Amino acid sequence: MLRALNVIWVALMVAGAVLTYVMKDRAGRAADHVMELRRDIAREKELMTVLSAEWSVLDQPARLQGLVERYGDYLHLQPLEVRQIATLADVPSKPIESPVAGLDGLITSGVGKPAAAAKPHSPANPLPPARPRIPGAQP
Repeated sequence: MLRALNVIWVALMVAGAVLTYVMKDRAGRAADHVMELRRDIAREKELMTVLSAEWSVLDQPARLQGLVERYGDYLHLQPLEVRQIATLADVPSKPIESPVAGLDGLITSGVGKPAAAAKPHSPANPLPPARPRIPGAQP
């Protein structure tokens, strides 16, 4: 009995040691992964700084003007005219479409209507016919 109990305790200690080693190994791998991600982030930040500096050099007005003068004939570039610039007031407004008109047909499509009561929607009458009010109902 005592010998079997000792064997069980030794087996539990070995299992605990193996479990501890596995957890330590996973923690070490996770720490390595975190360090690798931090290196990648630092590398990307440095690359973004370099690209930002390159963009500021490429976007200088004097350089762009030189390119326009050099390649303007080949690219058929023309200067911007004042009449090409529009304001928001010059843009026509979009016609208002009632979402109720589309939903009314979907909601009542399965309900039978008398032919005289059903009025088709037309461009002259874009809104659906008014529904009868139910007393005590919220609008």
